[in-house]
Amino acid sequence: MSGEVEPDNDIEIKKGGRPRAVIWNFFIEGPDQGDGHRSAICSACNTTWKRGKASAMERHILLDCKKVKTEVREAIRCIIESRNKSQMSRNTDDDQKTLEEYYDALPLSEEKRIKIELSLIRLFVCCGLSWRLVEHPYFVEFIKELRSAYNLPNRKTLSGTLLDNEILRVNTEIYQLIKKEKNLTLSIDGWTSPAGKSL
Repeated sequence: MSGEVEPDNDIEIKKGGRPRAVIWNFFIEGPDQGDGHRSAICSACNTTWKRGKASAMERHILLDCKKVKTEVREAIRCIIESRNKSQMSRNTDDDQKTLEEYYDALPLSEEKRIKIELSLIRLFVCCGLSWRLVEHPYFVEFIKELRSAYNLPNRKTLSGTLLDNEILRVNTEIYQLIKKEKNLTLSIDGWTSPAGKSL
């Protein structure tokens, strides 16, 4: 035996009536840290978490732990698959659209579309993301989950026309701010007004 804890068939109920995750059967549970969380130690390889989280522990068993038995890894994989199927069936049980689904399918107003595209431009520019990301299937899927009626522009439109329009808007705004000021001086840190305010 490699120091592994065999899983119990009984699910222990924690304080508050919430069932304890099955993954805890493969970990040594540390003392309560006063906030309802416990440390966790992998029974197979002794990897330790200050705060045991079921998702991190499941990931450890499936991907990282080199000492865990194959049967344990397969049991955890089955538990996760079963949980995913259960969630999917709950999501597809109703044929009737929810209010949220109905709202998401409504066409977007021009104003809303422009706001979304402006936010996208800021995201890509400020985070230094590649423009190609906007056409990646997972990114498109993510956006469709947020708002199914929104159709993403292609990367050329986003990095070309839409970015140019935003640059023009920002430059015009800056020009209007500078135009209102009097006696500006250019310093190493940028433009300053007579009152010493940086613009």
